[in-house]
Amino acid sequence: MIIDDFMPKVGESSIREEMIACLRTNPKTLPSMFFYDHHGSELFEMITNLEEYYPPKIEIPLLRSTAQKLKRELKDSDLVELGSGDCSKISVFLDEIPEEIRQTIVYYPVDVCKQAIEKSACNLQDRYPEMNIHGITADFLGHIEKIPAKRRRFFCFFGSTIGNLTEVQAMKFMTDLGKVMNNNDRLLLGVDMVKDIDIIEKAYNDSQGITAKFNKNILNVANDHLMTDFNPEEFEHVAFFNKKYSRIEMHLKAKKDLEVTSPFLKDQIVFKKGETIHTENSHKYTVDGINKMANAAGLSVESIFNDDKKWFSLVEMVKQ
Repeated sequence: MIIDDFMPKVGESSIREEMIACLRTNPKTLPSMFFYDHHGSELFEMITNLEEYYPPKIEIPLLRSTAQKLKRELKDSDLVELGSGDCSKISVFLDEIPEEIRQTIVYYPVDVCKQAIEKSACNLQDRYPEMNIHGITADFLGHIEKIPAKRRRFFCFFGSTIGNLTEVQAMKFMTDLGKVMNNNDRLLLGVDMVKDIDIIEKAYNDSQGITAKFNKNILNVANDHLMTDFNPEEFEHVAFFNKKYSRIEMHLKAKKDLEVTSPFLKDQIVFKKGETIHTENSHKYTVDGINKMANAAGLSVESIFNDDKKWFSLVEMVKQ
């Protein structure tokens, strides 16, 4: 097992600068990557088990059925998972691949978190001792060229993570990925599809209020880094579907006029009642949108694997 680390060392001062810059913009924002401190990660795990949050309930069985259909494509290939996280989804996928094929695969988990790579690589090596694993600590948005290209590659980008990018970021990512892909390299892309708006909005406004806690927790993360005095209970969780941009937007709305202080700021951060902090986007796609992304990458859409309701898709694309 090998792990290569290509992540630049980002100091606390850089994190503070990014947060401050985002809170100084109009409208105010906080990047969604700051959701995932320890408590935020626990809350997100709870979200994935909520009745209203449909994506994992659809994607997991879809991964199983899709792996059975694509298993021959994986023989003698490098399996590259972008944003691999805790390796739970690739495990579902690999369980459906026969051992005699797995032993010909080199698995490359790619993630910004070295600890996540180390933990998942060890777990997977125990689970699939016949398979070679080569971890890469990198930001796939900026370090896509660091992924070895010695053999045919099968890229995986699950969870509709691409939906968290802006349209510009998503198109740039697809273009950059297409440039480094070789002929016959493949991409299996998870995308959440456009559906009834009520279903989408309920997934981000659950009856137990777990998503609200998850959203508000980003203010605790800001307090940890900036020593601000945000009180999460002074903000309301707001999540709605923006038809114009075909995306769910999550915001935190100030319940009253507020002034937030930090020893790293000369001036207070001022909120008017009703003013928001934009914390996350989650884009939903149509087949036309999928084809647009494929075209940006110079890829051909080979297959679109759906659930019966066509709420979620795994899209197989190939470089020709």
